[in-house]
Amino acid sequence: MAVYPNKDEKFNEAFAFLKEGLQRNEVIVLTTTDLLKDEILARMIKEWKTDVKELESRGDIIIRTTEELYFPDGIPNIQRTMALWSTLVENCLGKGKRGIRVFGDMSAFFRRGFTKELFDYESCLGQRFNFPAIGICAYDSKDIHSNMTSEQIRQLQQYHNPAWLEDY
Repeated sequence: MAVYPNKDEKFNEAFAFLKEGLQRNEVIVLTTTDLLKDEILARMIKEWKTDVKELESRGDIIIRTTEELYFPDGIPNIQRTMALWSTLVENCLGKGKRGIRVFGDMSAFFRRGFTKELFDYESCLGQRFNFPAIGICAYDSKDIHSNMTSEQIRQLQQYHNPAWLEDY
């Protein structure tokens, strides 16, 4: 879990984190609604100097909106999402990858009024996965401040290992 004061810091972290995953032979996943897919691909091409489109076509890079991944039917479904993660990891391992690396932007949950559902989802994840995955659940500080109580923030931190908060 990470809380970011602004979009620039959030995505600078995302791109560095995900690039490391590619270098470690992991499938990388970026979910957000704050950048368009074309913007994401253009930045990856420019910064990483690699054939991003080829990597995406092979499934080594997966870019989805938060809605596409977490609530494609209009509402979040924890069991469906957990099954999706499990299937993605199985596919990664089947392709000879070391695992999966995910940067998940949680801001769309707040925009869509799914604060409770997000909290329920995060509480089900646990601090460690029983499959080779590493992820950052990215929060905007404004979402944390305006939608969660101090107790909820404390509990959210307990669901993650580790958690870091940048000026939230």
